[in-house]
Amino acid sequence: MNKIKLILLPINVLDATLRKFKEYGKKSLEAFAIWVGKEKNTNFIIKDVWIPTQYNTILSYYVPDIDVHKINVELNKKNYSAIAQLHTHPENAFHSCIDDNYSILTLPGSFSIVVPDFGNISIRDSLNKMVVYRLINKEWVLQSKIKVNKLFKIIE
Repeated sequence: MNKIKLILLPINVLDATLRKFKEYGKKSLEAFAIWVGKEKNTNFIIKDVWIPTQYNTILSYYVPDIDVHKINVELNKKNYSAIAQLHTHPENAFHSCIDDNYSILTLPGSFSIVVPDFGNISIRDSLNKMVVYRLINKEWVLQSKIKVNKLFKIIE
């Protein structure tokens, strides 16, 4: 994942992610998702959004260990990789100490994306509203908006 220079994000995957987040948000619940796909050279094409079994509150979510295992089994079956984990916050997007220490994705170069306002954001401006971190040297490092907009390309 460290060598990824371009991530192709289909607009239908982005739309499905935000729609699911908004469903949870209507109930004032945080939500979690994973973007999965295939790596090719220095590119990554996101193929789908997965919404695992999860338990949610206004301030947190929990994905049971058995469901994390199921995610890994399914990734292997489909020959996919998980590039990003995403979750919502009720208001401002930021990486909390819980986000830092209890991430599901642990491969260097993976992304952790926090979406504000329970995902109730415009698809057009979504990447600029989200806060994106990348796992570098075992730490989640905030990525600049410029870097995010160069790295992620929304496609039809």
